[in-house]
Amino acid sequence: MSASPAEAVGAYVQALLNACGTTLSTILNRAIAFELEPPLREATEPLAEALPLPWMVTYARFTRGLTGVHHLVVSQSDVALLTRLMLGEDSTEAVVLTSEQEDLLHDVANQLMASVSASLKSLVGRAVTVVFADQQRVESVEAFSLAGGLVAVGQILVEGTARARFLLTVPPAVVTAMESVVSQAENGRIPEDVNLAGLDMILDIAMPLTVELGRTKMLIRDILALGPGSVIELDKLAGEPVDLLVNERPIAKGEVVVIDENFGVRLTQISHPAERLRSLR
Repeated sequence: MSASPAEAVGAYVQALLNACGTTLSTILNRAIAFELEPPLREATEPLAEALPLPWMVTYARFTRGLTGVHHLVVSQSDVALLTRLMLGEDSTEAVVLTSEQEDLLHDVANQLMASVSASLKSLVGRAVTVVFADQQRVESVEAFSLAGGLVAVGQILVEGTARARFLLTVPPAVVTAMESVVSQAENGRIPEDVNLAGLDMILDIAMPLTVELGRTKMLIRDILALGPGSVIELDKLAGEPVDLLVNERPIAKGEVVVIDENFGVRLTQISHPAERLRSLR
């Protein structure tokens, strides 16, 4: 079964968040991770139920490679706690966000955008630039409107402990791009000179891959009679290439090899990338 548009967008979001987590880990000298809470939500759903107001919203705008604006939304109290960590003050007490902390947040956002741009370049196969555009305090849902797209909800973990919740909006243009890639794959409209670099946004989605030594048919009475020491004869001759399958569809042939103490397969034949992509349906 091929990846759904939601799964493709989810993989894109996770890659973006991983880049942010790596940068924050360096800044704080602590293990930082962003944990998603699937599924992705429609932008029309009530957001205040997922994250208590008031909010601090950071705007990240694409200037090259993609279009639209990401909004990273965190409650003001959680932003205050996170920026205190950046200042070396580890406390869970409720605090008010100061102007000094807002300036720090601005500087950190610029660093995050640089890491995200580098990450997305390898993800989409072309140069992508996303820049810090603005940050805003939001006191009510009415003061924050979205024009379509999806919303990811999750937690920011500091050394394995949840310290803040967040919302991340995904621009409609990015969602459309993901839907287009998946639609092409599902309908087999991938040209023979397909550029796989442009499909990297879904390449982190795992698919089952099977190596088939051979097959046979047996009567039920013979299956019931099987036991330790039984030998089953397959329909392949000794030394014949084995089949490599994705979603029960053959994509390659190869020979069995031993690597250290593990079995492996050395490919001898493989289908065109476009045919392999169609096998994901």
